[in-house]
Amino acid sequence: MTGTSTRLLSCVLLGGSVISAHAATPDATAYARAERVLDYNLRGKVLNANVSPRWLADGRFWYSRQEASGTTNVLVSPSTRSRSLLFDDARLRLAMRELVDADTSMATQAVETVWSTEGSGLRIRLRLPQGNAIDCEIPAYTCSHADALPNDPRLLASPDGGHAAFERDNNLWLRSTESGHEHALTSDGTASHGYGVLPDFALRGIPRRQGRMHIPPFAVTWSPDGHRMFGTRYDERKVAPYPYLANAPRGAFRPVVHEVRLGLLGDAEQVRDAWFTLDTGGAGAKEIPVPEGWSTLPEAGVLGWSPSTDKVYTAIVRYDRPARLRLVEIDLRGGSVRTVLEERSDTRVQLNSYTYGRAAVNILQEAQQAVWFSERDGWGHLYLVDLRNGSVVRQLTSGAWLVRDVVGVNEAQRQVFFTAGGREEGDPYQRRLYRVSLDGGDPVLLTPEPGDHAIDGGSGALMGGKPSNLLSPNADFIVDSYSTHANPPVTVLRSTTDGRVLMELERADAAGVLAAGWRAPRRERVTAADGETTLYATVYLPAGYTPDGQYPVIDAMYGGPHITNAPVGFVEATSAMNPVSKSSLAELGFFVVVVDARGTPGRSKAFHDTSFLTAADTQLEDHVVAIRELAGRYPGMDLDRVGIYGHSFGGYSATRALLRHPGFYKVGVSSAGSHSFQGMYGGAIHGMDRLVGGQPVYADGGSIRPAANLVPETFRMLDNSALVDRLTGKLMLVYGDLDENAMPALTLQLAAALTEANKDYDLLYLPNQDHELFRNDTYFTRRLWDYFVRHLMGSTPPAYRIAPPTAG
Repeated sequence: MTGTSTRLLSCVLLGGSVISAHAATPDATAYARAERVLDYNLRGKVLNANVSPRWLADGRFWYSRQEASGTTNVLVSPSTRSRSLLFDDARLRLAMRELVDADTSMATQAVETVWSTEGSGLRIRLRLPQGNAIDCEIPAYTCSHADALPNDPRLLASPDGGHAAFERDNNLWLRSTESGHEHALTSDGTASHGYGVLPDFALRGIPRRQGRMHIPPFAVTWSPDGHRMFGTRYDERKVAPYPYLANAPRGAFRPVVHEVRLGLLGDAEQVRDAWFTLDTGGAGAKEIPVPEGWSTLPEAGVLGWSPSTDKVYTAIVRYDRPARLRLVEIDLRGGSVRTVLEERSDTRVQLNSYTYGRAAVNILQEAQQAVWFSERDGWGHLYLVDLRNGSVVRQLTSGAWLVRDVVGVNEAQRQVFFTAGGREEGDPYQRRLYRVSLDGGDPVLLTPEPGDHAIDGGSGALMGGKPSNLLSPNADFIVDSYSTHANPPVTVLRSTTDGRVLMELERADAAGVLAAGWRAPRRERVTAADGETTLYATVYLPAGYTPDGQYPVIDAMYGGPHITNAPVGFVEATSAMNPVSKSSLAELGFFVVVVDARGTPGRSKAFHDTSFLTAADTQLEDHVVAIRELAGRYPGMDLDRVGIYGHSFGGYSATRALLRHPGFYKVGVSSAGSHSFQGMYGGAIHGMDRLVGGQPVYADGGSIRPAANLVPETFRMLDNSALVDRLTGKLMLVYGDLDENAMPALTLQLAAALTEANKDYDLLYLPNQDHELFRNDTYFTRRLWDYFVRHLMGSTPPAYRIAPPTAG
């Protein structure tokens, strides 16, 4: 073969691996560079990326800021546009000296609560390392021991702080802040049917049983006056036990079986739910049944209370055809349940475009109205609803754009504050803040700066249910942190009247991530496989990229229908939730591409619904077309060497890519994949019913599995095992044996199908690992890198060991 022939031959296939004539060989130095920009090594390295204000009764707020020497606390007065240190550290340490025997050098950084006092004074509560608390008066700098509940993550404090509820032995208990006295509020709680107990469908059954979960009572809410509680009690007693086998338990030779209660798709017995209410001074809980055939919507939680706190508003759902969602009013005294309104859809019904986001709903107590999120016109918008009869008073927002979160409502001034994407020109995934009147009129843009304004409504009920505190209690001010994928966040205090910036609070310090070698990705617009729809992608360029080089391409994919993944903000671009390792793989010499394709949220309902009953299939078609389009913009993207990886739903997607597009994707790493939805959890409360394809339908037309080995017709074509005969590329399957989110059986059952089809594949078993393996298992990360270096780049990986994440 002549030299000319060699140059013309761009790649050859050798031993199942694609070898490029231009491929660089990553050595240990390249691996060390890649390690420095691993997500967990960059997490928290962007200092002061946001400000979490704690508002005082007099309108001021304080927050903690990061400095090289530690944490300081800042006091801000919006009315005077001034800021200062919350206290003089040296004076406060001196004032505490007589009360604290131990070293107090860190004590003054452990501020737990601040109250405003007469004039401009402050009372500051400090939580010491020993767990006890001290109250100090500022500016007098006098301190005394505080009667305070222990800093215990299992406590759910009452609104006035006088009591706290907690779960013990499947029952709810109450503890007095002042006396420490405890007494039981319920007595009939049992295993798999307790009060405030994290149910197994929350997918943390093993650590809970091992005593490693320390959370407040689950699905329990205090009334605003602190006189009663309302919650959901889950009954999993009839749900079949699901076994997990720890083959290599630490400290023992005999394998250990862990059993949790987990209903699979099509199981006759699923988790059941009922509401309960109790008065803190009464005896026992009163059960309120959920209407027959309906289930609670877990992420909704309590949407609001009546002024007298004797009524609660929440949401219930059912996922048959059509899917239905109801806003209901529950009379806590009489136990009756009244339907206020009902939403219907042939696909999904939800209260936020992002399934597990906080419900974009607000109950207006005095007006007996609700700000209600609905996709009834094809886009997620807000409606003003009469709570008395469910009628729509008016549609508050409209147009080809999406409401993301309700940040707050000023009921007295009849104003709603919300974030949205797509109303302004540019990237529709960048959030902006708006104000709209409950009495009608166009929304007013309050954040004109291009970028993603990270103002949210707080966490959904499944993620803790804490509301956003970015909006001041009187709704006059808001704290806004905005950034792009390449520009660090700037945090400002903004007027909600006209959006004017009143004060700049922080400019994030990204020196730590830049010093580690992190390089900002590119944000790109591409066209979907339909030839019409605009998609958005984030591209990480390979280290040392030159247009005349040849670089393999890796598709970093998740593909689940409930979240988006292409980073749009700076912090997410440096340290993502999922997929991780993008910057690291780029440092090893790969193009890494993340695409938010049709079927993901954040756009129109039709855009989102593309994944209903198709899972990742349409998305993969979009990914293939998008990567081809990007290759036209970035010379050197080698489309003969394209790989893909993903975790969880991304693990399903990565395997699916090699099976459905074997001519395009050559190498895949699939960790914790949900490879067959019939083997995943089911039921309306937390099953695949809601995410992927509605209530299952079997050949007999029913929704209950007639036999153990039958697959619902509606899910049959989504099973990766049905396509194993199409595998031609290199595939590594990865699983942890204690993974409750994507059970190890799903990966092993796919492996069994591949074996039966006589297909070559690789299988990586990680003992004692749960679903977080892709974030915390350095052995997996190194094997992920090695697999792409060896089989996509055609190089021999260096001998290298990645250091584990540091604690904290």
